[in-house]
Amino acid sequence: MTLDDFYSFIVLYQIRNISDAAVELNITQSALSKRLRNMQDELKTSLISTRNKRQLTITESGEVFFRYAQTITSQYQLMQTELQDYKTLQRGTLHIGSVPVMSQYGLTRKMSQFMHDFPQINIRLEELEGADLLKQLQNQALDLGILRDVQSQQLSKSQFEAVNLDTDELRVVLAADHPLAQQAAVSMTDLHGVEVVSLSTGSGVYEKMGALYQTAGFTPNIRFTTPHIETLLGMIAHTQRVTFLFAKAAQPFLTPDYVTRPFSQPLISHLQLVYPRGTLSQAARRFMRYLE
Repeated sequence: MTLDDFYSFIVLYQIRNISDAAVELNITQSALSKRLRNMQDELKTSLISTRNKRQLTITESGEVFFRYAQTITSQYQLMQTELQDYKTLQRGTLHIGSVPVMSQYGLTRKMSQFMHDFPQINIRLEELEGADLLKQLQNQALDLGILRDVQSQQLSKSQFEAVNLDTDELRVVLAADHPLAQQAAVSMTDLHGVEVVSLSTGSGVYEKMGALYQTAGFTPNIRFTTPHIETLLGMIAHTQRVTFLFAKAAQPFLTPDYVTRPFSQPLISHLQLVYPRGTLSQAARRFMRYLE
């Protein structure tokens, strides 16, 4: 039995005349009569009585069938409406992974606005370290990823697209009473032999720092690593140690006890939105416009 069968019986039930119902359904009278016979044969019961040729009589079985036909066709229409809602951005879920910098770059505000404008789209956000985020993207477990370009460069360009969301500058962060705090900028020569504390591997900062020291031709004296900026700042307070942070990411955590200094040659990095090629949903596309 098909949906057309259910719709046909509902029309027949309402009109109570095979000829008129056939016209309403835009099929021939013989086709409607055959459809009705097949339904009754399948159900092994009579749905109508044809004693009165001018107006059909619905049997008790027909009354029961009509109620179920209404329910089935109504549920089908609800299903179609809900599926259409997904297409028109009224329903759905976006699974997003991000390095833990959403607030510092104003992305939480933009995400909140998106959620306000599209209340039926749920967002599942996971804040992850860079290595875990890359793994999730490569396993296609995420719709979108937010990470630094130094991290996204590890992904295959043939498989992933990247869009710049923001630009930031890597800076040296040190205690306000540190000798280098008196300088307008810091060179790699100034950092030779200076103790370093750093964000953990996969942070983007760690990798950028490593490249700097490699280019300078010496190894950083890394004494401590952590994924938390607050802990880093505690480790350099009133000491000769330094750390490296992106300016916008560090700003909310800084107090007058700390200063940041640019490198003699400014180091710029991009925060990017990354997604697997060919998998971007309509909801994800609209979300991207909010972030860009």
